[in-house]
Amino acid sequence: MRRTRLTWFALGALTILSVSILAKMLLVSDEPRPTIAVLELIEPVESREGFRNEDMIANVTGELARNCGATFFKTTFLFDDHIPTMEIAIIPINSVAIECILKESKRRSIQTSIIFRRASESQTR
Repeated sequence: MRRTRLTWFALGALTILSVSILAKMLLVSDEPRPTIAVLELIEPVESREGFRNEDMIANVTGELARNCGATFFKTTFLFDDHIPTMEIAIIPINSVAIECILKESKRRSIQTSIIFRRASESQTR
């Protein structure tokens, strides 16, 4: 009697495992996500001594982006491995803001770079 219950239990577990593996194989799309170019501005930091809490985020570059009319951009916090940054996607909607940001960052000697990121699900729909 115990052996038959164990057999049915094992068959149920095997069925659930095979259905979940099959569903994952059939439902996952192999379509690669697009790569998006992003303009990155590195927050100017004069000295790491005497930091206040408001200095821990990209304030100068974030203010620059707002003043240039950027509506969507991302600022990062100070981490052990890098200083704060501001990122804005290089897309046609942001072209006017990016031109302004580049001119102003050159005038203020703010370091800029272009990096490439994989688009997330929310950015591709």
